[in-house]
Amino acid sequence: MQLLNTQDLDKQNISSLNLPAINYLFNRVTNKKRADIEFEIELQDKSTRWVLGSMNQSKTTGEYILVVHDITQLRQLNSMRRDFISNLSHELRTPVSVIRANSETLLDGALDNKKEAKTFARAILHNSERLSSMVSDLIDLSRIEYGDLKLNIKGIDFNDFMESFLVSMKSVAKKRDIELKYNPDHQGLLSADTQALERIMNNLLDNAYKYSDEGTLVEVSTKDQGKMIKVMVADSGVGVSDEDQEHIFDRFYRTASARASDKQGSGLGLAIVKNLTNSLNGEVGVESKHDSGSIFWFTIPIG
Repeated sequence: MQLLNTQDLDKQNISSLNLPAINYLFNRVTNKKRADIEFEIELQDKSTRWVLGSMNQSKTTGEYILVVHDITQLRQLNSMRRDFISNLSHELRTPVSVIRANSETLLDGALDNKKEAKTFARAILHNSERLSSMVSDLIDLSRIEYGDLKLNIKGIDFNDFMESFLVSMKSVAKKRDIELKYNPDHQGLLSADTQALERIMNNLLDNAYKYSDEGTLVEVSTKDQGKMIKVMVADSGVGVSDEDQEHIFDRFYRTASARASDKQGSGLGLAIVKNLTNSLNGEVGVESKHDSGSIFWFTIPIG
């Protein structure tokens, strides 16, 4: 049985399995008639599995019955839930603390100084907006992950989409002194939802703007890739390390350089990009070298 890392269980006894957890389970069941235990086991391919073992003794034959279940995925989900709660608490703590500290300062007398009062009020407004944005992103991410987001899939001419989309984004690019270019090289329509596509592009370009220096270039390009169209957003920023690339699309994940900078972000934007793209039957990824910029890409089926 692969789950117990053995090829043949026929005519083997408990001790020959050489599994301490099963031996412990057997010792307990001889006294209690029934026992359960969760344990971790390393397989031949060096991967690990979590197993729930249940053993009881038959009242009629006196034989011992062992049932095992692979609970690895449940363990991983529990771990993800704990990490999510921990990350959420950490992200919420900072803006809540700032709002509270500034409110207390105002109540303690800063209201009488108009200049100081404005400074504290701006901090309260900024952090309340950050909280509102974070909660909104969390709700959207939850709807996407649980399939509650209703998508209107249709054929979209990406060139027409980008023509109107770039008009709305160029003012932001100009404000940050960043040149924005579109370089298409694909054929056919995309099979996608317009609002989802707009959300994906907004988050990717916002990310590119945030981590690019003034006076640099952000380029959106496309190319055919079999039955998919690949859309790429290239920036001239600080790049993403190999280690960070493995987690960059995880919820709340922020690179070390992002945490060290004054650039605010919840770490939810790229997670939304990933989940929306997956909902459109596409994939996401990043190609980057440290200090050499990044190319964030996603694929969408041809319509």
